[in-house]
Amino acid sequence: MSATPRGGTLHAVLREVEPGLYRAEYSGEINPDNADEREIPDFHVGTDPAAVTNWVEEMAIGLGYDEVVWDLRG
Repeated sequence: MSATPRGGTLHAVLREVEPGLYRAEYSGEINPDNADEREIPDFHVGTDPAAVTNWVEEMAIGLGYDEVVWDLRG
C-alpha cells in the first residue's frame, strides 16, 4: 500500500513529559481518503528529543506530507 499523496503540513507538539522522556503528539490517520474522518490523536515517545522528532518527520514524509511544523512546549 502506498502513501496517499497529499502534501501540506503536519502539525506536531514536542514536550518533555518527565525528566528525560519526550512525547511528540500529532494527528494520526484512520481514513486517509476522507479528511473529516482522518484525524485521531497519536503520539511517539522516546528518551532522545532529536530521535523522537526525526521519527515523526520520517513518518510524515512517508505519508506524503511536505513538512512538519513543531510547537516546542518543553
